[in-house]
Amino acid sequence: MEARRLRMEHRWGRRIACGAPARLSAGAGITGTGQLRDVSLSGAFIETVLELPLFAQLTVSIRETEVQASVVRSDARGVGVEWLETAQRAICPLLGCTNPCARVSSPG
Repeated sequence: MEARRLRMEHRWGRRIACGAPARLSAGAGITGTGQLRDVSLSGAFIETVLELPLFAQLTVSIRETEVQASVVRSDARGVGVEWLETAQRAICPLLGCTNPCARVSSPG
């Protein structure tokens, strides 16, 4: 079986390129900055130099919005996070949605 078939996609909705600056806070004095590379209704990839362990919970501040997230993957460029808040009201303004359910799709 090919390696790419073993990878499972958990993201809900469409990925949208972003580029917005973000402030990150993981508690215990761990704070820093990053830049959203892409964002979806279920999570985002944030380019950052912070070294955050898997499952670290953090607050991601983008513009005037704060969203709670958990680190689900990490690489040399940054971290992949999953939003802990399921309320679309926090994520949709970041995506520019005018209809909160407009971009929701079921995972394939």
